[in-house]
Amino acid sequence: MTVDRERSVVFGEAVDLYESARPGYPEQLITEVLAYAPAGPVLEVGAGTGKATAAFAARGVDLTCVEPDARMAATLAAKCPRARVENGIFEDYTPDRQFALLYSAQAWHWVDPERRWDLAHAALASSGALALFWNRYLVNDPGLRAALAEADHRHGVTSSSLHQEEPDRADESQHLLAGDPRFTDLDERSYSWTERYTADRYLDLVRTISAYRILAPALREPLLRELAGLLGDGVEMTFVTDLSLARRAA
Repeated sequence: MTVDRERSVVFGEAVDLYESARPGYPEQLITEVLAYAPAGPVLEVGAGTGKATAAFAARGVDLTCVEPDARMAATLAAKCPRARVENGIFEDYTPDRQFALLYSAQAWHWVDPERRWDLAHAALASSGALALFWNRYLVNDPGLRAALAEADHRHGVTSSSLHQEEPDRADESQHLLAGDPRFTDLDERSYSWTERYTADRYLDLVRTISAYRILAPALREPLLRELAGLLGDGVEMTFVTDLSLARRAA
């Protein structure tokens, strides 16, 4: 599998929407990741606008962030001025030190699958921690979810839809790491919460998903209008954050 570089940076077209509409990550996750990792410098891969960065930075960690999109990197630098921001892809980044923790929030699947485990291993200090996590979104009302999915299909969104019955995990890290002797102490955790989105905020969330962003405006806008007609005044959602942990073998 190769990485779709064009699709991986479409989020920079919607920086403000990404920042306002995307959910963050549970504080409990931040606490548990930092408890799992040894003390030391931290590296974030694919930091975006800092949805996870701000939470880690608030804990006072020595943080370096790699972000491929210049527009998002600029927003990130303004939001988290104490973090070091490197604009570029992780595959081209040369660490100037080894890190106690490497984490990636909602972005690890954009790193070259043929190289990402080698790159993570090289960036981590002995016994350093790898933490990969991502959010899944589920519209709680099954009838509404089905109607939204049907509209997606009619307008050509047939994969990575926001309205799948059971949202896919973005990565299968634990399965892949299980066969790699360079990583040990594998652990999986999950966190969930519910939240009500107004119709406008929900449509902004849709606009931040790559499957919708890659549509030409002439295709995307009619779909958004149809989704708006189905949403009413808002939608109850369940968010699930999946976390995969591993440790570099000594």
